Amino acid sequence: MRRLQVQPALRLLPHLIRRFFGFLRARPLSPREQTWVQVRLEPATSALFFAQAPQDQRHAVDVATRAAAMGGSQDAVVAALLHDVGKRHADLGAVGRSLATALGGIRFPLRGRYLIYRDHGQRGAAELKEAFAPSLAIAFAAGHPGPLPEGQDQQSWSILAEADHVA
Repeated sequence: MRRLQVQPALRLLPHLIRRFFGFLRARPLSPREQTWVQVRLEPATSALFFAQAPQDQRHAVDVATRAAAMGGSQDAVVAALLHDVGKRHADLGAVGRSLATALGGIRFPLRGRYLIYRDHGQRGAAELKEAFAPSLAIAFAAGHPGPLPEGQDQQSWSILAEADHVA
């Protein structure tokens, strides 16, 4: 039997706890916030953004406003707004998302909606590419929370990674 790797999952615990309660406490975007998003996105990417669950919209706006406050470029703000658009395909609530992340963290084989959730970045990146999103948005959707991909700006990637990790 394969030995489970628990240490990496334990490092995720504080982040998981923050995200779990953030998901439960998330309030829908106000009309002013919705306008703020629409001004920054093209129609095709705006449609992807608003197809997300209200909790994911809230998370994305929080990450985007942090990225903007940290000096992030317009493309970084767009990337922050769109980085989790692939999660909607899994249709998981707070418990299911936490379970999928924890099981993935110990490299437990995932199936169904848990596998879709784990692979949300690649799914979202493919959609963003079809919507002609900026390359930073496509790369961040596909690669977060990983290392800087070739061809991307180190400063923008660092801002996005920090802004998303706080959430």
